[in-house]
Amino acid sequence: MRTQRRRSRVFLQQLEPGVREGYERVSGLEDTLASLHAEGARTWEGVTLAEEDFLRHLAGCLPQDEDPARALATVHGADLYLACACVRGDSTAHAALERQVLPKAAASVARLRASGVEPSEVLQQLRERLLVPEGGHPARMAEYQGSGPLAAWLRAAAVRTALNLQRTERRRAHAEEEAEAVPLASGAGAADVELAYLQRHHREDFQAALSESLKALPARERTVLRLHAVEGLSLERIGTLYQTHKSTVSRWVARAREAVLEGTRQRLAERLQLTSGELHSLMRALHGELDLSLPSLLSKPG
Repeated sequence: MRTQRRRSRVFLQQLEPGVREGYERVSGLEDTLASLHAEGARTWEGVTLAEEDFLRHLAGCLPQDEDPARALATVHGADLYLACACVRGDSTAHAALERQVLPKAAASVARLRASGVEPSEVLQQLRERLLVPEGGHPARMAEYQGSGPLAAWLRAAAVRTALNLQRTERRRAHAEEEAEAVPLASGAGAADVELAYLQRHHREDFQAALSESLKALPARERTVLRLHAVEGLSLERIGTLYQTHKSTVSRWVARAREAVLEGTRQRLAERLQLTSGELHSLMRALHGELDLSLPSLLSKPG
């Protein structure tokens, strides 16, 4: 009886006063809470999650505008148990998710392979977004509320990730096509003179804008870029430091470079008030200086 009272008390303490009163009136609340935790432990054999941790997580996931008895009766307790263990960083839970749930999500994005999106890439991004805490916030797996099967929730998240990757690839291809088309608009000699002029007169502006863009990067991306560009660490070595695959590090570096270039372009546009054509030509002229400038700028204190 003491265990039951403690179980109920832990759960109810997490609820807002107005919501708590409704759950206090649920008949057999202690038995229901015990059953939900036991179902999770039974379904995911080997995944250990303290009952109090599960009950606190459960209380934060239940809808506040629904009948308490119905909410408890319809919640997918076993899936919520696994999700909670994953949020808490349990390696056994991660392995169970990888082995039994993620393959179902992978099947839903396999048909997008023809559009240039690899299912393996989608799943890797999904793992990073859902299982890795960032910026002091818990892993995004905590957003799963248990209102439907975890596999269905992951399938939807996988499709969104795949579509985002698809849009990114299209934007990159479009930008490359535009860049390749620019020299065709005028004679090669005129283009060379224009690029030389822009390089000579705006190199300092470029350096200043580049420096500001580097400072605006998130700490992790700036650090990874410095380790790769300044200290010469391989992607595999950086991956070891961050306990992730080198392909993930490669994406971090690529994203950082793209963010720096885009930030530099925006700052130059504001600073110099150039036309879109002039700005495009300037960025094309100075693009090669990025690799030359990164080591010196990233090695400076701050």
